[in-house]
Amino acid sequence: MSLTEFQALSTSPAATWGRIVLPPALSGEPEPESSRAVLLESAWTLVEPLIRAFEHEANLSRQSFTALIREHAAATGSSQSTLLRTLLRYYYFGGTRLALLPLPPGTKPGQAGYADTAEGEQSPVRRRGRQPALAQELGRNDFVVRPKDIEDMVACFKRLLRKGPTFKTSAHEDYLAGEFRTRHPELYKDYLTHQAPEPVTARQFRYYVDEHLRVSEELARNIRTHERNPGYLGSVRAAGPGEIYEIDATGGRLHLVSGDSPPVHLGKPTIYLLIDRWSRYVVSAYMSLRAASYEEVRHALLIAFTSREARFSRLGVNVTDERWPVGRMPAVICPDRGSDFMSDSMEQSVVNNLRIDLTPLPPLCPDGKAIVERLIREIKRRMAASGIAGVYADRPMDPKSKKAARKAAAAATRTLADAYRLLIDIIVDHNNRPHRTLRRRRLLTNAGVRPTPRDAYLWGLKNITGLRSAPLSDDDYYRLLLNTDKASIANGVLSYKSRPYLPSNEMAVDLARHSTRRPKSIDIRLDKTFPTEIYVPTTRGTWASFQMSAGAANELAGVSLDEEDAFAGRTALLWARADHDGRIARVAAKSSNRTASQSRAGAQPSPDTNMVDTDAAVSQASPPRTNRGGKPTAAKLPNVEQIAARNQETARMKDQLHGRVTNRELEPEEPIAADWMRLEEEERLRSLELIRKHRSKR
Repeated sequence: MSLTEFQALSTSPAATWGRIVLPPALSGEPEPESSRAVLLESAWTLVEPLIRAFEHEANLSRQSFTALIREHAAATGSSQSTLLRTLLRYYYFGGTRLALLPLPPGTKPGQAGYADTAEGEQSPVRRRGRQPALAQELGRNDFVVRPKDIEDMVACFKRLLRKGPTFKTSAHEDYLAGEFRTRHPELYKDYLTHQAPEPVTARQFRYYVDEHLRVSEELARNIRTHERNPGYLGSVRAAGPGEIYEIDATGGRLHLVSGDSPPVHLGKPTIYLLIDRWSRYVVSAYMSLRAASYEEVRHALLIAFTSREARFSRLGVNVTDERWPVGRMPAVICPDRGSDFMSDSMEQSVVNNLRIDLTPLPPLCPDGKAIVERLIREIKRRMAASGIAGVYADRPMDPKSKKAARKAAAAATRTLADAYRLLIDIIVDHNNRPHRTLRRRRLLTNAGVRPTPRDAYLWGLKNITGLRSAPLSDDDYYRLLLNTDKASIANGVLSYKSRPYLPSNEMAVDLARHSTRRPKSIDIRLDKTFPTEIYVPTTRGTWASFQMSAGAANELAGVSLDEEDAFAGRTALLWARADHDGRIARVAAKSSNRTASQSRAGAQPSPDTNMVDTDAAVSQASPPRTNRGGKPTAAKLPNVEQIAARNQETARMKDQLHGRVTNRELEPEEPIAADWMRLEEEERLRSLELIRKHRSKR
């Protein structure tokens, strides 16, 4: 301040004289020979020559100021930037030597100041770090982590590592639900009821675990971390929700059993996922035990665009259309080049009927649908962390991971419906969990939308794309997503798979009336899991509907066409075996040597009879085994029989998704195929006995 300004201010009527008191850090001299005194002396010795030099105004010019600091730094062997900052501190705080000492940390702007404590009292321990973003809504987080809490964190993480591969993020949730709830029940209750912020954050949990964790090399192998590549963002972009969906199928890392008693081991399921590229919203999730085909993709698409409540009510899944909103018809679906996605039925239903473009990826290009691939990794991680029986974490590639997969197969107790419920819970949690990509979208921040896939998807459909909902009902989606195939029609009857179908609506009657005597090939649409009804697409709106005749439906006995194809090999084997044995008996009857043929037929028992009796004796002598949980151990079946059991379990779940009650729910505990085989065997033995009696009468 210049002298003129000071005089003008002192003569002003509004000016008053006051006293400015320096803080203790700038007014109290340190004790002699203390560490602060030594530090102050060394700092003053370093900058004193420069302070003396800058008392001359000529040395403050642009040419001399920096040059003098540079020369003094080179002479003393110190850093030029450190010397400059120390010198500026001296001038900034009014030219006092105490300014060369480091100042004690103070409170940040907006934070309450520390309460004054009496001399000799110990200041209370306060929480370090910044307050959470929800402090204004839920209050301040004043919880301080104690040594006992750190011991609980480490013990929780070790406990999970003993069970298998563990991520620190999932271990943090287990710690809050277990050890923290036990030690701090009141605070945990407030946290669950949204009356207090998160007491221990995931960042704190990782920090204390990394600092205090000491484990063996074997347990250290189970520590999992997320691999991130922040420098690669890829080209998977979309303008808004509903523009591009990514679809993929993957094999689940869990073993399932059937719902029969005793249970049968069914192997691993296939998981189909459909996700919106812009919002990361999972539109559909489907699980099946059948081989990959369009029939399974059809169910995944059907779940995406129809009511959740109608699909999952019979499965006992707590899902509503509000909790998991129905998806919007997309403009583009991006699949890979799997046979299930490149079939003719997929092209006819999705491209021609629903008017959705398919953009298959080039070969060996999985990063073209990196979002759904990342979702698959997350779902497998969450399933492994769930701790259910029959789940394993890593792909079986080395002896350790192969052993873990074998143990999971031996411990399997979950059915397909149980695994599907777990998958739906993971999907709903994913849709309502904040996503880092959505956090960077300033469009959502400006609109006050939470960065969760569900909220971003619903908000974007109303405010970005401007698309209108397709005027289609659940029945329309069901018809448009049916399989395509060929059938023939002649004399008013439609024939498919050697079974007759009769017209059931006016369009079908008109089509049957104009049919000729010679069979004509036509395009049909059908649901292979429920083949009693077949549709013939027409250009006049309503499709022609044909119903399977009562006799053909009785022969099919509620079995799907895929199950029938699976039984085709066994049917052919039984037919060939019966035909072979019958032909031997007829040839023997025509032999001239009746006595020799009779002795030959009587001395050689039927090998199948012995096999059936032996199997029955073994089943009566050995009771079913049980695992550690007391549940019966799943039986191992041959490959052909396991495929049939997998198809039957998937068909049972599909009936529940469609809300149908079929013969599968009313059948006895013994499978239909087993009854059919037993009756066939009894009929064959009865025929052989009649042939023997006829020969003995001659």
